[in-house]
Amino acid sequence: MAAELENRASHPAAKAIATAFASEAGDTKSPLSDGGRSTESDIKHSRTVSEFTSYASGIEGVVDGKEILVGNLDLYAEQGWEVSDDLKLRVSDARGFGRLPVIVGRDGTAEGIIVVGDEPRSGWDDVVTRLGNQGTKIVVLTGDDEEATDFFSQHDFVTHAFADVPPEGKTATIRQLKSEGQVAMVGDGTNDAPALAAAHLGITLGSGTALAADAADIAIADDKISSVEIAFDIASAASSRVRQNNRLALVYNGLAISATVVGLFNPLTAAVAVITSGGLIAANSSRTLIES
Repeated sequence: MAAELENRASHPAAKAIATAFASEAGDTKSPLSDGGRSTESDIKHSRTVSEFTSYASGIEGVVDGKEILVGNLDLYAEQGWEVSDDLKLRVSDARGFGRLPVIVGRDGTAEGIIVVGDEPRSGWDDVVTRLGNQGTKIVVLTGDDEEATDFFSQHDFVTHAFADVPPEGKTATIRQLKSEGQVAMVGDGTNDAPALAAAHLGITLGSGTALAADAADIAIADDKISSVEIAFDIASAASSRVRQNNRLALVYNGLAISATVVGLFNPLTAAVAVITSGGLIAANSSRTLIES
């Protein structure tokens, strides 16, 4: 029942849970969360979901007539569901090992937990190190528990690592950071979409949800975290090229206008100079931004 609801959620933990239960059931196809399309075969083997509600810290729905709640302790407290002391202890133990415990309950009572191990993308630390060496300030925003993301804060080039951040908190943080300079946001979940849209530059990865892709300015098709560094290089090179073109236009046209004023150029010569200026800018713009 929990997996049936998780099929409709967008959090990476939801996809992990849905995929794990599908594997145990012998389903060779990985369920797709957040907009995946079911086939006729899927529908025959699925349970009936009559209600579905998504929260910042979990999901709730009615599956086969049973009310199901999947999320963290805060969500259970908010909804007034009962959680035994034994389950609370198991949640605490899972957090202590840097894992993400997801509580599953039915009809007002928590019945168990699913422990999800959230592994960082391969090569993330190298990318952060290279960006940090270039003077980029790195801030980590995550909705996961602090214990599960503590290793981020231990990285030399991570300035701040904020845990338990809801979607609106990510957006507020991005807006605050924008007052300090140019901000790029990297994310792939539906909950990241508002923050991606709020940033000066939003970047999403190939495995990201449809809403994240719509909100982002750049979508990295190959899903490699190392490509984020290339995106930064392209953005930096493009910004530099724009500044070059502006300087070229100002200097060239300034000289041409001055020459016309003092009588060195006649109107026809000045017009040709302006056209030539446009050609120089077009030629400069057509140059390769970065070397492959």
